[in-house]
Formats: sequence, structure tokens, C-alpha cells
Amino acid sequence: MKEGKVYLVGAGPGDAGLITIKGEECLKNADVILYDRLVNPLLLEKAKESADRIYCGKLPDRHHLRQDAIQQLMVEKAREGLDVVRLKGGDPGIFGRSGEEAAALKEAGIVYEVVPGITSGIAAPLYAGIPVTHRNISGSFAAVTGHSNSENGQPSPNWKALAKAVDTIAFYMGVKNLPAITEKLIYFGKPEHTPVLIIEWGTTGRQRVIDGTLADISEKAKMEQVQNPAITLVGEVAALRENLSWFEHKALHGRYVWVVKTSPQPGKIAKTLINNGAEVLEAPRFIEEDSNTPIPDDLAHFDSLVFHSDDSVSLFFETLRKQKIDIRRLPERVYARSKRTKKKLEQHGIFPFLEEAPADDKSLLIGKKEDLPSDNDHKVDWISHALKVSPQTRKTTARIVNDNLINTIVLPCAKAVDTLLTELDVLGVSAVEWVNNKTIICYGPQTKEAAQAAGLNVYCTLSKPENEELLHSFSALKR
Repeated sequence: MKEGKVYLVGAGPGDAGLITIKGEECLKNADVILYDRLVNPLLLEKAKESADRIYCGKLPDRHHLRQDAIQQLMVEKAREGLDVVRLKGGDPGIFGRSGEEAAALKEAGIVYEVVPGITSGIAAPLYAGIPVTHRNISGSFAAVTGHSNSENGQPSPNWKALAKAVDTIAFYMGVKNLPAITEKLIYFGKPEHTPVLIIEWGTTGRQRVIDGTLADISEKAKMEQVQNPAITLVGEVAALRENLSWFEHKALHGRYVWVVKTSPQPGKIAKTLINNGAEVLEAPRFIEEDSNTPIPDDLAHFDSLVFHSDDSVSLFFETLRKQKIDIRRLPERVYARSKRTKKKLEQHGIFPFLEEAPADDKSLLIGKKEDLPSDNDHKVDWISHALKVSPQTRKTTARIVNDNLINTIVLPCAKAVDTLLTELDVLGVSAVEWVNNKTIICYGPQTKEAAQAAGLNVYCTLSKPENEELLHSFSALKR
């Protein structure tokens, strides 16, 4: 049996779009993913459905999996012939313990690669408007851990060198030790008026920036109840924020939107929202399961074909080819139940009627299981496929819901209301209570009626199902 390989992959600082192309490819091909607490859960949606996702998250003073157990697990999974991704927040080589993990893999004889990621000490300042180096202000940069394994937990770098020789310093996870950090820097010669920024949850919709100086930043952090994950940036470049901040000015910054899906078709809604600063969960994700049902051989005996699902069109013609059924045996009349289905049929050279088939027609109804009517007089069904909700996406949704990240829900159609209720019910969440403080946006009056009938309070209804109209609906919302 071939042995697997381990990839130590940097997931980036929080924004799911900041993972590298190579890191994303590793995720897509992985059999096993061991991921940390600070990894954006949306990144797990890039993995294949069969990939085993194992949480290795760590909270302050509480470890889910100990480091030696993580290393042993990587070795065991690789020896089973599986490709393993160890997905770590930021860059694996900057306070990511990749050195220890690589050494353990080397000792065990496991082949591995390290895939760098964007580190938060550089990315979080940039999302706050601050370049860590600047030609006229800062010619040097240092990344320093804000805590240690010592008895008092305080970092112990060369304080004199930091205070005197480094222009810009980024302290990682240093909120708890901020008073000691500022005291040491001042004691060793850093001026009290040196600008300081604390960037909490940098590069995400929860990003918050507290500004001050070495003299007052500790008190400000206490008043604002700042918590990790946070980067504390010390240096004159921090003063540039007033003119260079950009991320928080995006129209949808701070909006975490659940776009409720009802089909596997890719939509444009999420892309529009993300481009305008929102974080977006598209869920549920659907898996198509082929029915493997043969098409009736006596197609010529039907008066008409009626296509109920646009995603069934290509499956129908592919099955015709596999069964070697001549397309000339199709009935003369073909009907499509939607404009999207009509367009798909036209791509195959079939120009259908966009209307109901005559009631007395002997029709072959074609579609996925969920779309076909249950009572069919004079009709025969051909089920192209069925949809199954991805269990892995439900795990992602559960984490995002439990972390209370969602503040906005977009319902693109009336069917999405039932889907939302079903998904929350599977998670054991009371829909009416959970959505009570959420902003609900509906596409059209029918969707609004369905939502209100389910006891949901609708914030607004789009007059036109267009992305521009959706963006406009957010304009009155408070940050």
C-alpha cells in the first residue's frame, strides 16, 4: 500500500479569499484535514465531500488536541495511504509550530510539503490601512509572540533591540500581556507617544481597530474589552490609518450573510455580496445522486416530453446516448416548465413550448425527484437524479450558527423558506427564535408571504430579483 503525504498548509489570516492557489488545491485533494480554531470554516467547503475533517482547535488555556496527539494523527493517517492537510491559521512557519510537525514527520519517514500562507501580522495591518514598511517611516519589521510558555506567560524577546532597532513591531496574541509589553518597550527606550493599533479579528467582518499610544493603549484595550485573536502593531506607521483605512469602508463590511440555496446551481448572489465586503455562507450544498433509471424505449408512443428541471436536461441527453436511443424518436412536442430549462433545451437543438402540456397528453415527465408532481394522470416519470444535502456543509453551517456569526439571511425564492427551516431544525435550532435578531431579505412577494407564514419577520422585499436591488436593500442597515 502506498503511503500518503502530509501538507502543512497556511490558511491565511481569516478572509477565506486569502488562501493561496496551491493551498486551495491541497484542500480539494485532501483525504483528511486537521484544522485549527482560527481557520475560517468556509474554507472547509473547498474540500471534497468524502474528506475527513478533524478539529484540532485551541482556545486560551484549553487545548482540544495536544500537539503530540496532532503529530501522531498525521503520521497514522499518512501511513494509511491518505493525503493529509494540516490546515493552520496564517502562515505555518510563523508561530504555527510547523517546525515541530515537520520534524515529527521526518522522524517517522513521512513525505511532506509546507505550503506558505499569508500571516496575520502583515495582512491584518494592511486591512486596517497600514503597510508594515514605508519608505519614509519604517524600514524594518519584527513579528513577536505576545505570550510564552514561561511561568508568567509573558514574552521575553530582546526588548532593548526591539525598542531601539526595529521600526515596526507586530505582537501576535498579546492582549493579555499588553500592559507588560508596553511597559517593557517604554522602559527600554520606545517613546510613550509611539502610535499603537490593536486589530481584532483582522481581515474578517468582525475586524475592529483600537488606536492609541504606548502610554494609553492598555487602558483603551481594557475599556473596549478587546480579545484575541488580535495583532498589536507598534510603530510610526500606525499613524497612517487615518488616511489609508479602506476595509471597514466597504459597503457590506460587518455583514455575515446566509444565502439559502435550493439547488446545486452556482449563483451570482454570493459573489456580489463578497465583492462588497460581506462574508457569505451559501448553504445547504447539494450532492446530486444519479437515479440510474433507464429512459423508456418507446419514446415515440408519448405525445410529449415535459422537462421540470433545468439540471435534468443534460442528464437526459447523456442517458439517451448511453442507451443508444436515436434522438429522432423523440415526440414532436416538448415543453419546458421554466425559462432556464427552455434555454438549456435550446442548447441541445430543441426549441420547446414554455407552457403547460395538454391535459389529455400522454406525457413523459422529466426532472429530478424533488421537482416532479406526485399525482400524474396519463403521465409517466423519468427521474434524472435526486438531491441530497451535504452532511459536511451542515457541519460548517452548525459551527457558523453556533458561533452566532450570521446577521443577515437572503431568501432567493419561496422554497428557500422551507429549506432554511429544515436546516435549522436538523441543527436543533428554533427558527423563529434564532432569526429574531437577523435581517431577512426576500426576493419577491411570494417569498415574503412564505416567510411571514412561517413566523419570520421580513426586513425588506426586492422589487426586482437583481443584484443591484439587493445591494440597495442593505444601504439603510446600521453597521
